[in-house]
Amino acid sequence: MTGTQSPTDPMQTLAAALTDSLKAIDGDYREELREIRALLEEARQEAEKDEPNDVKLKAILADCNEMIRTFAALDPMWQGIQRIARMVGIG
Repeated sequence: MTGTQSPTDPMQTLAAALTDSLKAIDGDYREELREIRALLEEARQEAEKDEPNDVKLKAILADCNEMIRTFAALDPMWQGIQRIARMVGIG
């Protein structure tokens, strides 16, 4: 970060939020989150640049949003499949 950016700079706030998200994913790392994590890491790196590309950031975060929505919608079904697999001795 440059000396001209204040602690309340929106990009610093975004980078900090992305760092927190990455730590949360790392704390409960699941294979399903690997791609989302990679995109969040890319967004964090872009946000930390001296001159971040807003268009690129918006595109990356839109992709993350879509992936998270899909994951959230399918996760209950996946959990059910895993429970059934364990009941029949597959998992």
